[in-house]
Amino acid sequence: MDSEIKYLDEHNNDKIIIKVLKIDIIKIILIFINLSIILLISSGIIFVIYIRNKSRYNDIYIADLSKIKLTFNETYKIFNNINCSFIKDKLNHRVKPFEFEEELLFILNLIQCKIPFSLIRFGDGENAIMRGESFGSKKDKWHWNSNNKKFQKSLIESSNICNSHNSFIGIPCHEIAKSILSFSNCSSSKYISYSTLFINKNFELFKYWIFGFINSKNRWKIILASNSNINTNIEWAYQFIPIPDNIVENWNNYNQQLLSKLSELAKYNNLIFFISAGPASNIIISYLTRVNNKNIYLDFGSSIEFITKGYSTRSYYNKNSRTSKLRCESFILKNKSLFMSE
Repeated sequence: MDSEIKYLDEHNNDKIIIKVLKIDIIKIILIFINLSIILLISSGIIFVIYIRNKSRYNDIYIADLSKIKLTFNETYKIFNNINCSFIKDKLNHRVKPFEFEEELLFILNLIQCKIPFSLIRFGDGENAIMRGESFGSKKDKWHWNSNNKKFQKSLIESSNICNSHNSFIGIPCHEIAKSILSFSNCSSSKYISYSTLFINKNFELFKYWIFGFINSKNRWKIILASNSNINTNIEWAYQFIPIPDNIVENWNNYNQQLLSKLSELAKYNNLIFFISAGPASNIIISYLTRVNNKNIYLDFGSSIEFITKGYSTRSYYNKNSRTSKLRCESFILKNKSLFMSE
């Protein structure tokens, strides 16, 4: 009898142990399921946030904002919501220039994100000089004589900036681009951009952006180097370096003093240089980039006349003019033969 009771007790204990083990296993499975659900939900939330931010940025990035009727404050606020990690990724994976409007947004976003780079621009005048043809601009009051070989040599050398890290060269949207690139030896289209990037159809958006930018507190200090004929308040500039109108024809007389003064400033990091000196801008920016590539160097040309001179002789400033509607077509994008390695 005692042995039967003992057997029953042991049998019941085994059942209890098995029952407890089953409960523990079920608990472990439930905990695992709950953790999996939490992990899945968290991953989903992170993915949704990423996609939302990326799509929101892409809407801003791809949109032709010049068609949107916004106040300049509203337009500039858009640039303050940019995902800079996305911009860096765009830069790292860039293989050629974007379409005209999108390229402007890309360059302005590089500035907003404080990513060091340089941009020089070549047009008809620069092409003529590199080819050894006398050329002058009545509007900008400069003239180059074919005897000035030193300026010509320096300008040609500056065109090789496109083979340097984060150094862009803007070229025209027509056949002259081939002539310019024949001097530059650009190895790829990664750092190719448009010479008319800030003007024509892009000017309306650029105008809104530049107004917001120079009045922004969250930016690098601006060094302005342009024509000495300043008629407006330029308190937004940390320092102003005047450049004579006749800098091109008198380059041999001015270049050492000018480059020395600018390079002293360029030795410091986190500065933005606004350069507006005709064809000499390219030589200046190329030189400063070699001094210190931790800054931003920009050839804005005539696009900033309205905030330096207070007026402009360019027709694209008039929203109703033909030139204000011009955009750089995809000549550069379609001509892979322009580049050495493509």
